[in-house]
Amino acid sequence: MSIQKTAISPLWLITVVAVVSMLAPFSIDTYLPSFPAIEAELDVSRHVLTQSLAVYLGCFALATLIWGPLADRFGRRKIVLISLLGYLGAALLCALAQDYQHLLIGRALQGIMAAGSLVASRAMIRDYFSGARAQSALAVVMMLFTVAPAIAPIIGGYLEVHFGWRSVFYFLAFYALVLWLMFAWQIAETQDPEHVQSIHPKQLLRSYTDTLKHPLFLRLALLQGLLIGGFFIYVASSASLIYEHLGWQEQDFWRLFIPMVGGILLGSMLSHRLAEKTLPIKLVSQALLIAFVAIAINSSIHLIGDTSAFWAIAPLSVYALGFALANPGLSVLGLDCLPNKRGMAASLQSLMQMGTAALVTALVVPWVEHSLLAMALAQAAMLVIAVLLWWSLHRRPSFQHLTHSH
Repeated sequence: MSIQKTAISPLWLITVVAVVSMLAPFSIDTYLPSFPAIEAELDVSRHVLTQSLAVYLGCFALATLIWGPLADRFGRRKIVLISLLGYLGAALLCALAQDYQHLLIGRALQGIMAAGSLVASRAMIRDYFSGARAQSALAVVMMLFTVAPAIAPIIGGYLEVHFGWRSVFYFLAFYALVLWLMFAWQIAETQDPEHVQSIHPKQLLRSYTDTLKHPLFLRLALLQGLLIGGFFIYVASSASLIYEHLGWQEQDFWRLFIPMVGGILLGSMLSHRLAEKTLPIKLVSQALLIAFVAIAINSSIHLIGDTSAFWAIAPLSVYALGFALANPGLSVLGLDCLPNKRGMAASLQSLMQMGTAALVTALVVPWVEHSLLAMALAQAAMLVIAVLLWWSLHRRPSFQHLTHSH
């Protein structure tokens, strides 16, 4: 590994992985302000169009099962470059879509291709850094990554107003091209040759089975999924929240996303600063407490019928802070459960997170987006389950050993 490490600047690696990771939130948030325009031109309802987000997330989640092992077999770099080219083509398909079916196919392909670049690039961070430095590096990635959800709807709103909804997907295609050039320019392979894994179907099935049987990994990944699922209740409902509940317009999405992203940024900064001073188990516990306070306030406010913009958004920022504070520690703990199969571990983590987000978007959001109280209670239910799962992990001696090894 010394050759690869000397060939890569740590700061450059973190920066490029962060901007590659930004592709996923750009794909989710940039086209949200265009929902009314797409609905009108392609003759679809809000509920039907929301399923295009669910399809993107679901395909992203399932594709991680393929990309992770491929990254373990052929190396991280090749997978990132191939998937970015595929994403570029998928974005162009969306831009040229003349009906909802073709838009849906393009969104599915976008999800599949974005998954490859995210899984492989995140595994590169864990290849390069170890222990607390890995958690700290992932926190820096998340800090840079959080710029995307803040500026994506701003970009999308501007493009929608001035150039129409198709320009959003041309922008995403151009962004993928820029990423490909950045990655191809100066990023070498980071995978240890001794960690190359077989992709024989029987071997893959055995590896996935062994991974899912791991006494800690599955619970940690599920916990991450529940936390991001609670967040996506509001992301997937943002068009209804902005247009119906708050009465705002296309270029007002920043008023929702910047406060939420501010919470994520603060949580990531705290995680970065505390990574080498505080055990992950303590950081995650504190983060869950912060998130619990947020959902308690959120639910209480809407129970008494306050529908002001401030109280519709402020608790979400606090929840986002808790989520961002917990996520790097949970990611590192999960990856360290499978030190020789981090590509597969990263793919399963992404599967759980994006899979939960997809299920929430497809099955929960249509039932709750009509009511601020219903959204708050759905988020609260997911966090309560996450807290109970975290409590159950504490009872396992193997978990105590894993956390203190950091």
